[in-house]
Amino acid sequence: MLKPALYLIPVTLGESAPGRVLPEYNSEIIRQLDEFIVENIRSARRFLKSIGYQKDLGEVTFHLLNQHTAMTEVPGFIRSVKEGKAVGLLSEAGTPCIADPGNVPVRLCREAGLQVIPLVGPNSIILALMASGFNGQHFTFHGYLPVEKNALKRKIKTLEQFAYKNDQTQIFIETPYRNTKLFDALLEVCSGQTQLCVAKNLTLQNEEIRTETIARWKTLKPDLHKQPCVFLIYR
Repeated sequence: MLKPALYLIPVTLGESAPGRVLPEYNSEIIRQLDEFIVENIRSARRFLKSIGYQKDLGEVTFHLLNQHTAMTEVPGFIRSVKEGKAVGLLSEAGTPCIADPGNVPVRLCREAGLQVIPLVGPNSIILALMASGFNGQHFTFHGYLPVEKNALKRKIKTLEQFAYKNDQTQIFIETPYRNTKLFDALLEVCSGQTQLCVAKNLTLQNEEIRTETIARWKTLKPDLHKQPCVFLIYR
């Protein structure tokens, strides 16, 4: 019997076997739940099936939390926790609440004095930092950088300056179909000696993590298009 709480449930980062990145303990908890807060119902159902979820998905309650969700709806998502039930919060990919919209129900639970239980699972940002060789004691994650070309270049230059001035690893991501545009901007803006780590397809069979200077990257032609990547720069 699970204790009343909001369980933060990591999922795989892509089409990999759950057993490669998720402990069995997670699956034991998830199989007892019948109410979830999710970003996408279809992918949530697919994940539940992949871990051997036995309950009838037609009888499972899914609360949809994404960019279209009115914030006035979110308090209702944790009503069951207030009533003494366990509810799961599923990330769309990786770890809930990290580059993910799940922080709002977590905050509401905290404000109501309700328990929040984070489960162990993959986080692409941390995995990339671990494997980069960069400063793991002082770093900043910036999420997505500006899309407009000139604004993007200015932001990259600012991040590069932070890396040198503060001895701080700068971490950011991009929508997979814009990876090449971001990569090209990094090569154009950054100094030749600045180090860039590109971590793509983390935890998948075709995972590749590479750290090179900008000068060295200019001699390479990595295929980043439509592949999930994390970018890190350091001095």
